Amino acid sequence: MESLILALIAGISGLVFFLDSIFPLGTAIWLIYLIPLVISYTSTRPLLPPITAVMLTILIAIGFGLADSGVAPHIAIINRTLASVVLILMGGVGNFLIRSRLAMSRGQWVQRHEVDTSRAIQGELDLETLGDNALRILADALGARAAVAYVREGDVLRRIAAWGTDGAGLAPSVGKGDGHLWRAVRENGILSFHTSGENALGWGSALLRGRAAHSVILPLQDGTHANGVMEFGLDAALTSEGSALLERIGDKVGIGIRSAHYRENLRELLEETRRQAEELRSHTDELAATNDELEEQTRQLLESERRLSAQQAELEQQNAQLESQTQQLEEQRDVLARSRRQLLEQAEKLARESRYKSEFVANMSHELRTPLNALLIMARLLADNRSRNLSDEQIRWAETIEGSGHDLLALINDILDLAKIEAGKLDVSPEAVAPGGVVGRLMRKFEVQARSKGLELQAEVTPDMGDICTDPARLDQVLRNFLSNALKFTERGRVTIRAVQTGEGVAFSVQDTGIGIAKSEQDSIFEAFRQADGTISRKYGGTGLGLSISRELADMLGGQITVESQPGRGSTFTLSLPRNIDAIETVVSASPRAPTNLPPEPKAPATLLGTLDDLLDDRDAIQPGDRVILVVEDDTPFARLIQDLVRELDFRSVVVGTADDAVRAARRYLPQGIVLDMGLPDHTGLSVLDRLKRDVATRHIPVHVVSANDFTREALAQGAVSYLVKPVERQALSEMIQRLGSQTERPMRKVLIVEDDPAQLEGLKALLANDQVDTIGAATAAEALVACRDTSFDCIVLDMTLPDASGFDLLEQLHGNEDSSFPPVIVYTARALDQNEELRLRRYSKSIIIKGAKSPERLIDEVTLFLHQVVSDLPPRQREMLAASLSRDNLLEGRRILVVEDDIRNVYALTGIFEPHGADVQIARNGREALDLLGRAADGDVPPVDLVLMDVMMPEMDGLTATREIRKIERWRALPIIMLTAKAMADDQAQCLAAGANDYLSKPIEVSKLLSLARVWMPR
Repeated sequence: MESLILALIAGISGLVFFLDSIFPLGTAIWLIYLIPLVISYTSTRPLLPPITAVMLTILIAIGFGLADSGVAPHIAIINRTLASVVLILMGGVGNFLIRSRLAMSRGQWVQRHEVDTSRAIQGELDLETLGDNALRILADALGARAAVAYVREGDVLRRIAAWGTDGAGLAPSVGKGDGHLWRAVRENGILSFHTSGENALGWGSALLRGRAAHSVILPLQDGTHANGVMEFGLDAALTSEGSALLERIGDKVGIGIRSAHYRENLRELLEETRRQAEELRSHTDELAATNDELEEQTRQLLESERRLSAQQAELEQQNAQLESQTQQLEEQRDVLARSRRQLLEQAEKLARESRYKSEFVANMSHELRTPLNALLIMARLLADNRSRNLSDEQIRWAETIEGSGHDLLALINDILDLAKIEAGKLDVSPEAVAPGGVVGRLMRKFEVQARSKGLELQAEVTPDMGDICTDPARLDQVLRNFLSNALKFTERGRVTIRAVQTGEGVAFSVQDTGIGIAKSEQDSIFEAFRQADGTISRKYGGTGLGLSISRELADMLGGQITVESQPGRGSTFTLSLPRNIDAIETVVSASPRAPTNLPPEPKAPATLLGTLDDLLDDRDAIQPGDRVILVVEDDTPFARLIQDLVRELDFRSVVVGTADDAVRAARRYLPQGIVLDMGLPDHTGLSVLDRLKRDVATRHIPVHVVSANDFTREALAQGAVSYLVKPVERQALSEMIQRLGSQTERPMRKVLIVEDDPAQLEGLKALLANDQVDTIGAATAAEALVACRDTSFDCIVLDMTLPDASGFDLLEQLHGNEDSSFPPVIVYTARALDQNEELRLRRYSKSIIIKGAKSPERLIDEVTLFLHQVVSDLPPRQREMLAASLSRDNLLEGRRILVVEDDIRNVYALTGIFEPHGADVQIARNGREALDLLGRAADGDVPPVDLVLMDVMMPEMDGLTATREIRKIERWRALPIIMLTAKAMADDQAQCLAAGANDYLSKPIEVSKLLSLARVWMPR
């Protein structure tokens, strides 16, 4: 509309200006200028009429200059001046008229929306409805995009309505003092704000989203104070009409809010009044019912009073009877108290007896094994005949004494087992056990014994039985007893071990075709010390304790033992076990006993090889001519990896997990090579290596060490072929096993002797040469280098003093020359080497073994060790020299060993072990004397001590206390201490190691094991 008005004004003005310019002066064409001025009155812009009047005045002036002369110019000027004044006055009138019209329109607009808002908030409306209606009318009138209304409730503004908002970030309530909403309440005035679009809250619909950049806050008053606030979001600033509307409507909405509050309060009061009236009616009904009940109870009480009167008479009579019964009960209580005291005294007596028995058994273990230890050691020393002064018959007598001692040890072990069970406390360690694996291990253990008696040993296992949860050690002990008895009492036929599933459990049975047991004797065989033939001329040996112990162990495992037997037809012993043993600790006791600490099951010298769980090796399939590799590893997954490699390379494998089993397996199978781990559960692998290399039957076997601990120098010094530190790559293991297999297959070995003295050189060549060893001599370092380039040697015997260079120079050139071989080197020189020279030698190769000035016997020992020669294949003279060398021990020779032992028999036996090896043995009878002797050694009064053998049980100061005192002193913390004990308590080994001991041996002591541990721990 405004554009049309402007167009008409411009068009008519232009037309009049054109006519005025072509008509001569005196023609009143300029009067037509009144038409566009009048048209400007229809506009809504108050300034348009004055502006139009000024523009027309300018056009009249311009037209005067352009028009032709028609009248006198001064007359035209007067006329046009009057016309311009009229136009200006009419422009002012037009401005006033438009302003008046607009003011009236705004007043009507404000009044209309004020009336609409008043109507919207009238009636019985709640706060939410009132707020919605007010926002809807006002937002529509103001052109707002979004609006929100809050009412004041104490110190909080609560939102009651929202219009056009998208809800994101709109607070349901505003605390006092937060933001401009409370500012508007406090100042009681309209607030306007403007911000950028990204900081404004949004409005939205299903299809559109936007943000209102202008905000107007309107406080709502009820006449006395502000009771609410409204906020409107606008796209543009608020107009004056909008401001006028908000100023006039704030009080009305505030009063409406107050009225809504009053209505809500009134409704709540009415509801509360109605609820109280209902509760009053309910209470009235309850009181009436209670009154009725009270009247009924009053009648019942009167009736009860009459009955109580009658009962009181009866109670008085019963009271007299109760007094009499009370007196009788007090007398019985006194009797029970006396009985309880007697039972407690008996229980304490039983506890003391049990403790005394436990201590007696432990002490008897010590007292029995102490003399037995000396007997076995001396018998072994006599049987070894190191002095070569005993006849064959005397050697057999010594071996018979040793065998009888082991039989006596087995009897002591059985008695201690029975005493431990009778003491009343046995521990079990449940584990998942595969019945097939149990049967397989027993078959391997007893197959040799059965074959030696000409018996057939069979196994029958139900497939897919699954694992059972029980104590594998106890189960193995019971079944070993069954099999041992079956083989002992069976002369011909077979022995069968079965494992079958029976309902909820598993049954292990051992059936034989032996002598059988009469029905009348089947109960008595489980009695302690009861034997199959107890006459003076009895045929079968044994103590009669095995089945008695087995029955107690079966009860402990939650099972039972049954027997089926007929004389002459054999017997079947069956152990029935549950699949899952519930009790971790079972107490075999019928009467109260005190906790005991009995000795553990002693370990008798084993003759059968152990195996790793779930790993079957090839020991039962080895035939003459097979190539065998012995794997000594207690980690089952790694042992399985090595076994797979061994089989891939066409070797047979024998796998064991302990040091003692490793020595026995090496002696039994004489393998082509041994893969040895250092960290074994019973002893270190260095002990195994030492025992193998000092046995003439096994010293030729190449040993490769694979371990997580780095003892490379020690292992190579004791004769190991090579050393790998875990983790190890599979390719390296494969190459190592191939080298082990080929180590003993070379028919001829070559030794390079570097010696500048011609006589000494010829003597060494004659000493070391034999049918399998070719010796080559070199008188200078240059000749040695040429020989190493042309030939691959298995060993070098090196003198450190050469005419053209020193031994150090030769080793340095061999180390740096990749074309020359660098085999193990034995430094054989009469010149003493100091510590710096030894360290210099170690830089070149870990294979260098420094021996110093040695006798020919020692040289034979070292050369045959590194050439891995079979002792039986050596010439007689070299065998004699090797035997003479092995009778002495360079690690023990000249060393000072302190034996702390109170029993003179054991002192004598231990002295007999070490003195033939060149060691100096010093004696201390208890821990206090040991500390005194070590103190004198520290002061220089006596030579220093290299190794301590410490007994545990001694008078005045025991071995554990003495060891702790030794470790408290800084200079003795590295002193090797090996504990020796015959008491063998359950935690004795752990206590010894915790006290500071390096290792532990229980009596009776094996001579070879003691020597091996002494060499391993002896400071180098």
